[in-house]
Amino acid sequence: MNNFNQKSQPEKIIFVLYYVVATIEVITESFSYKPLIFVFKPMIPLTLMALYWITSKKRDPFFFVTVTLALITDVFFIPNTERLLFFGLLFLFINRILIIYYIVKLMKIKDYVPMFIAMIPFLFIFFYLLSISGELTVRTYYIVIIQNILISILAGIILSHYIMFYNKKATWLFIFGLLCVTQYFIVFLEKYYLSGVSPAVFRPVAMILNTGVYFSFYKFIVANEKLNNN
Repeated sequence: MNNFNQKSQPEKIIFVLYYVVATIEVITESFSYKPLIFVFKPMIPLTLMALYWITSKKRDPFFFVTVTLALITDVFFIPNTERLLFFGLLFLFINRILIIYYIVKLMKIKDYVPMFIAMIPFLFIFFYLLSISGELTVRTYYIVIIQNILISILAGIILSHYIMFYNKKATWLFIFGLLCVTQYFIVFLEKYYLSGVSPAVFRPVAMILNTGVYFSFYKFIVANEKLNNN
C-alpha cells in the first residue's frame, strides 16, 4: 500500500486502469465473447506501455517493440483459426528472439553453460508434449519446434540467472519466466493436446497468466533501470 501511495497521480490512474482492463478481459474470456475480447485484449499491452512511458526515465525503445509484437501475437490468437494461429506463432517467434536478446543484453550474460544446463528439463517437457500431439499441420509443427527451443532457452537463462544472482530485478525476471513457461504450457495443452475437449477454464487462466507476464516484464525492466541508475 505504501508503494502505491508513493506513485504519481497519473501512474496510479493507469495502474488501476491496467487491472480493470485485465479483469474485464478475463471475464470476457470466460464467456468467449469475441467482440469484447478484440477490444480489451489489445488494451492490456497498450495500457502497460502507457504506464512504462510515465514511470521510466529511459523509455527504452526495445520495451515498446517487444510489447507491441506481443500485442500483435495476442490479436492473431483471438480467432483461433489455423491460418491466423500460424501468423500468431510467427510473430511470437520474432518476439521470443527479441526478448531473449533484450534480457541477455540487460543481464550482461557472458557464461552460457549454466543456461544450457538449466534449459534441458524444459526441452524434455515441451518436446514430450509435442510428440504426443496429433493436431499440428506440417508448417505449424516446425514453428512449434522452434517455439519449444526458444521458451526453453528463455527459461534456462532466467532460472540460471536467478540462482546465481539474486536481487530485486532477478526476482521479477524469475516471476516473468515462471509465468511465461506456465502460460506456454497451458496454451500448448489447450490448442494442441486437448483441442475440442479442453475445459473452458483454460482460456481465462491463460489470460490471467498473460496479464502477469506483461506486468512482471514491465516490473523487471523498471527495476533494472532503477538499479543501473543507482
